[in-house]
Amino acid sequence: MHRTLRFTMRLGALLALAGLLLACAQQLAPGQVELPELDLATLAAETPDGTLHAQRAENSFVGEIEEGRVIGIAFRSEIGGPPDVDGRRGIVVHLYDRQEPALLMGELDEQGAASLQTVETAYFDASVDLVMEDDVVTGTATYRDEDPIAFTAPAATGVGGVYWAVGDEDWEYRAADWVVMPDGRQWGAVCMLFEPWILWCAMRF
Repeated sequence: MHRTLRFTMRLGALLALAGLLLACAQQLAPGQVELPELDLATLAAETPDGTLHAQRAENSFVGEIEEGRVIGIAFRSEIGGPPDVDGRRGIVVHLYDRQEPALLMGELDEQGAASLQTVETAYFDASVDLVMEDDVVTGTATYRDEDPIAFTAPAATGVGGVYWAVGDEDWEYRAADWVVMPDGRQWGAVCMLFEPWILWCAMRF
Protein backbone atom coordinates (compact mmCIF):
# COMPACT_ATOMS: atom_id res chain seq x y z
CA MET A 1 0.00 0.00 0.00
CA HIS A 2 1.31 3.44 -0.89
CA ARG A 3 0.68 6.64 0.98
CA THR A 4 2.20 10.05 0.32
CA LEU A 5 2.30 12.89 2.84
CA ARG A 6 3.64 16.42 3.03
CA PHE A 7 5.58 17.61 6.05
CA THR A 8 6.98 20.84 7.46
CA MET A 9 10.21 20.50 9.40
CA ARG A 10 12.52 22.78 11.33
CA LEU A 11 15.91 23.05 9.69
CA GLY A 12 17.63 21.58 12.72
CA ALA A 13 15.53 18.44 12.44
CA LEU A 14 16.16 18.29 8.71
CA LEU A 15 19.89 18.09 9.36
CA ALA A 16 19.48 15.33 11.95
CA LEU A 17 20.13 11.69 11.23
CA ALA A 18 18.01 10.13 8.56
CA GLY A 19 16.62 7.37 10.71
CA LEU A 20 14.99 9.97 12.96
CA LEU A 21 13.66 12.09 10.12
CA LEU A 22 9.98 11.66 10.92
CA ALA A 23 10.42 12.46 14.57
CA CYS A 24 10.10 16.22 14.15
CA ALA A 25 7.64 16.18 11.27
CA GLN A 26 4.18 17.68 11.30
CA GLN A 27 1.60 16.48 8.80
CA LEU A 28 0.06 18.83 6.26
CA ALA A 29 -1.83 18.04 3.05
CA PRO A 30 -1.36 14.96 0.82
CA GLY A 31 1.26 15.25 -1.90
CA GLN A 32 2.04 13.47 -5.14
CA VAL A 33 5.40 11.73 -4.71
CA GLU A 34 5.71 8.17 -5.94
CA LEU A 35 7.16 5.95 -3.26
CA PRO A 36 10.35 4.12 -4.23
CA GLU A 37 10.55 0.53 -3.04
CA LEU A 38 13.79 -0.73 -1.55
CA ASP A 39 15.33 -3.36 -3.79
CA LEU A 40 16.44 -5.94 -1.26
CA ALA A 41 18.96 -7.47 -3.65
CA THR A 42 20.85 -4.27 -4.46
CA LEU A 43 19.73 -2.13 -1.48
CA ALA A 44 18.90 0.63 -3.96
CA ALA A 45 15.74 2.74 -4.05
CA GLU A 46 15.02 4.77 -7.16
CA THR A 47 13.62 8.25 -6.47
CA PRO A 48 12.62 10.95 -8.97
CA ASP A 49 15.94 12.67 -8.26
CA GLY A 50 18.32 9.78 -8.17
CA THR A 51 19.11 6.54 -6.41
CA LEU A 52 19.29 6.07 -2.67
CA HIS A 53 21.70 3.38 -1.51
CA ALA A 54 20.57 1.88 1.76
CA GLN A 55 22.49 0.25 4.56
CA ARG A 56 21.22 -2.44 6.89
CA ALA A 57 21.70 -1.95 10.61
CA GLU A 58 24.20 -4.56 11.70
CA ASN A 59 22.03 -5.53 14.65
CA SER A 60 18.30 -5.03 14.54
CA PHE A 61 15.11 -6.72 15.64
CA VAL A 62 11.83 -6.83 13.72
CA GLY A 63 8.45 -8.34 14.44
CA GLU A 64 4.78 -8.21 13.56
CA ILE A 65 2.66 -7.18 16.52
CA GLU A 66 -0.63 -7.94 14.80
CA GLU A 67 -1.94 -7.59 11.25
CA GLY A 68 -0.54 -4.38 9.77
CA ARG A 69 1.24 -3.39 12.95
CA VAL A 70 4.99 -3.95 13.06
CA ILE A 71 7.97 -2.92 15.12
CA GLY A 72 11.61 -2.44 14.19
CA ILE A 73 14.34 -1.79 16.73
CA ALA A 74 17.89 -0.70 15.99
CA PHE A 75 20.80 0.84 17.80
CA ARG A 76 20.95 4.57 17.18
CA SER A 77 24.64 4.47 16.29
CA GLU A 78 23.95 1.91 13.53
CA ILE A 79 21.44 4.02 11.61
CA GLY A 80 23.45 7.19 11.22
CA GLY A 81 23.19 8.50 14.76
CA PRO A 82 25.94 9.59 17.12
CA PRO A 83 28.06 6.97 18.90
CA ASP A 84 27.09 5.80 22.35
CA VAL A 85 28.72 7.59 25.27
CA ASP A 86 29.80 6.05 28.60
CA GLY A 87 28.39 2.67 27.68
CA ARG A 88 24.83 3.94 27.24
CA ARG A 89 23.13 2.12 24.37
CA GLY A 90 20.79 4.37 22.46
CA ILE A 91 17.98 2.73 20.50
CA VAL A 92 15.40 3.83 17.96
CA VAL A 93 12.06 2.04 17.74
CA HIS A 94 10.05 2.27 14.51
CA LEU A 95 6.40 1.54 15.25
CA TYR A 96 3.76 1.25 12.55
CA ASP A 97 0.00 1.25 13.03
CA ARG A 98 -1.09 0.06 9.60
CA GLN A 99 -1.10 3.45 7.82
CA GLU A 100 0.67 5.61 10.39
CA PRO A 101 4.25 5.63 11.68
CA ALA A 102 5.74 6.73 14.97
CA LEU A 103 9.25 6.85 16.39
CA LEU A 104 10.35 6.22 19.94
CA MET A 105 13.87 6.94 21.17
CA GLY A 106 15.74 6.23 24.35
CA GLU A 107 18.45 4.23 26.04
CA LEU A 108 18.67 0.72 27.43
CA ASP A 109 19.41 0.38 31.12
CA GLU A 110 21.98 -2.02 32.55
CA GLN A 111 19.47 -4.88 32.33
CA GLY A 112 18.73 -4.18 28.67
CA ALA A 113 15.30 -2.74 29.42
CA ALA A 114 13.68 0.49 28.29
CA SER A 115 10.35 2.27 28.64
CA LEU A 116 9.78 4.62 25.73
CA GLN A 117 7.20 7.18 24.64
CA THR A 118 6.58 8.45 21.14
CA VAL A 119 8.25 11.71 20.23
CA GLU A 120 6.10 14.81 20.60
CA THR A 121 5.17 15.14 16.93
CA ALA A 122 4.49 11.48 16.17
CA TYR A 123 1.35 10.55 14.25
CA PHE A 124 -0.13 8.85 17.27
CA ASP A 125 0.63 8.44 20.95
CA ALA A 126 2.20 5.14 21.88
CA SER A 127 4.50 3.60 24.42
CA VAL A 128 6.77 0.60 24.34
CA ASP A 129 8.19 -1.34 27.27
CA LEU A 130 10.87 -3.75 26.17
CA VAL A 131 13.72 -5.98 27.24
CA MET A 132 16.53 -6.73 24.80
CA GLU A 133 18.44 -9.99 24.84
CA ASP A 134 21.09 -11.17 22.40
CA ASP A 135 18.63 -12.76 19.98
CA VAL A 136 15.23 -11.28 20.75
CA VAL A 137 13.39 -8.24 22.06
CA THR A 138 10.18 -8.85 23.98
CA GLY A 139 7.75 -6.44 25.53
CA THR A 140 4.46 -4.64 25.10
CA ALA A 141 3.34 -1.87 22.76
CA THR A 142 0.44 0.40 23.65
CA TYR A 143 -1.23 2.20 20.75
CA ARG A 144 -3.16 5.31 21.68
CA ASP A 145 -5.55 4.41 24.52
CA GLU A 146 -5.73 0.71 23.70
CA ASP A 147 -4.68 -2.10 25.98
CA PRO A 148 -1.01 -3.12 25.80
CA ILE A 149 -0.20 -5.74 23.16
CA ALA A 150 2.61 -8.22 23.76
CA PHE A 151 5.20 -8.54 21.01
CA THR A 152 8.25 -10.58 20.17
CA ALA A 153 10.84 -9.18 17.77
CA PRO A 154 13.58 -11.70 16.98
CA ALA A 155 17.01 -10.64 15.80
CA ALA A 156 16.65 -9.91 12.10
CA THR A 157 17.58 -12.69 9.70
CA GLY A 158 17.67 -13.04 5.93
CA VAL A 159 16.48 -9.83 4.30
CA GLY A 160 14.75 -8.75 7.50
CA GLY A 161 16.00 -5.75 9.43
CA VAL A 162 16.05 -2.00 9.79
CA TYR A 163 17.51 -0.19 6.77
CA TRP A 164 18.43 3.46 6.35
CA ALA A 165 19.76 5.75 3.65
CA VAL A 166 20.76 9.36 3.11
CA GLY A 167 21.23 11.29 -0.10
CA ASP A 168 24.62 12.02 -1.61
CA GLU A 169 26.25 15.45 -1.78
CA ASP A 170 24.16 16.36 -4.82
CA TRP A 171 20.91 15.76 -2.93
CA GLU A 172 21.83 15.75 0.71
CA TYR A 173 18.37 16.63 2.03
CA ARG A 174 16.89 13.25 1.24
CA ALA A 175 16.61 10.37 3.64
CA ALA A 176 14.79 7.11 4.18
CA ASP A 177 14.33 4.22 6.51
CA TRP A 178 12.58 0.88 6.21
CA VAL A 179 11.47 -1.92 8.50
CA VAL A 180 11.64 -5.17 6.54
CA MET A 181 10.20 -8.49 7.65
CA PRO A 182 12.17 -11.70 6.92
CA ASP A 183 9.64 -12.54 4.18
CA GLY A 184 10.43 -9.26 2.39
CA ARG A 185 7.41 -7.19 3.35
CA GLN A 186 8.47 -3.63 4.05
CA TRP A 187 7.22 -0.56 5.84
CA GLY A 188 9.00 2.77 5.72
CA ALA A 189 9.34 6.32 4.49
CA VAL A 190 11.38 8.20 1.91
CA CYS A 191 11.58 11.96 2.38
CA MET A 192 12.81 14.61 -0.07
CA LEU A 193 13.23 18.36 0.32
CA PHE A 194 11.65 20.20 -2.63
CA GLU A 195 11.65 23.75 -1.34
CA PRO A 196 12.92 25.48 1.80
CA TRP A 197 11.22 24.13 4.93
CA ILE A 198 8.96 21.73 3.01
CA LEU A 199 9.59 18.00 2.97
CA TRP A 200 7.60 15.51 0.91
CA CYS A 201 7.49 12.01 2.40
CA ALA A 202 6.20 8.89 0.70
CA MET A 203 5.37 5.91 2.87
CA ARG A 204 5.02 2.20 2.29
CA PHE A 205 2.85 -0.12 4.38
